[in-house]
Amino acid sequence: MVDVSAEVGRLSELDELTGPAAAAVLDAAGWTGERRNPAKEWATTWRRGDAHAWIQGDGPSVQVEFTLWYREVEEEWPDPDTYLDDLYDAASAELPRIAAQLESGALGARLESSDEDLTDGADYIDHTAWLLSGKVLLAGVKHDDTEAPVQLVVLVRERGEGAADDEGEWL
Repeated sequence: MVDVSAEVGRLSELDELTGPAAAAVLDAAGWTGERRNPAKEWATTWRRGDAHAWIQGDGPSVQVEFTLWYREVEEEWPDPDTYLDDLYDAASAELPRIAAQLESGALGARLESSDEDLTDGADYIDHTAWLLSGKVLLAGVKHDDTEAPVQLVVLVRERGEGAADDEGEWL
């Protein structure tokens, strides 16, 4: 699984988390940009190995979400609900390792715990969140809808910026 600690650290140091600034951080870290939205000046989707990153939002502030682990929901399984529960359990089992990875090294001393809900209304199966240089850093397990994969994500966004809609898309 790709370690995104360095990228998260650089994103947290930005005065303003904008699309072009986030794209520059990803490019410098060796991510390959893939243009998905021609209306934007920067690539909104990125890839490195088997991990993906998305720059979401119309700005000026954006959210950067890294998908580190994902598994497809197979409809042809005899009992999809049991299979889905197994995927939730497998992703949730990986979450502490990702949280420990983020808490170690240079980020660890800068992470601040918070009693407030830092999800901005997004629905996570399980998550851990911190404040980092005034931004939100969240590692979580999500499953947006029945046709999407179960995912383990790490995201960085401005504190109090945006909200998730009913489908989990960041506005």
